[in-house]
Amino acid sequence: MTILDSNVFIYLANGTLDRKIVSNRDIAHASITKIESLGLQRIHANELFLLEMLFGESYNLSLTDDIVERATKLRQVKKMSLGDAIIAATALEHDCELWTANIEDFDHIDGLRLHNPLKA
Repeated sequence: MTILDSNVFIYLANGTLDRKIVSNRDIAHASITKIESLGLQRIHANELFLLEMLFGESYNLSLTDDIVERATKLRQVKKMSLGDAIIAATALEHDCELWTANIEDFDHIDGLRLHNPLKA
């Protein structure tokens, strides 16, 4: 399974990334990813529609106590946003590869498998 960062969902919705790259793949998201992506200001109606469709086809990996614990430890090791810590912890807890356009936000995390679909 592949967990998508908020920026990947946004790039799929606005056409920066072709949606075919996820068509035959089990995709998932951390709960906070949905909040970050759908909570954007001034989002175009067609992008909102596509985002909602993508989230509907994606597994929601809910926030658990284990994810909270791991995210807390990640933030203790290195300064990172709460969203990034939750997304990384979710990927680690579910043994998912994380697709993100911001590899540098996560490359310090041991055991986290990363892929930038913009550079594929």
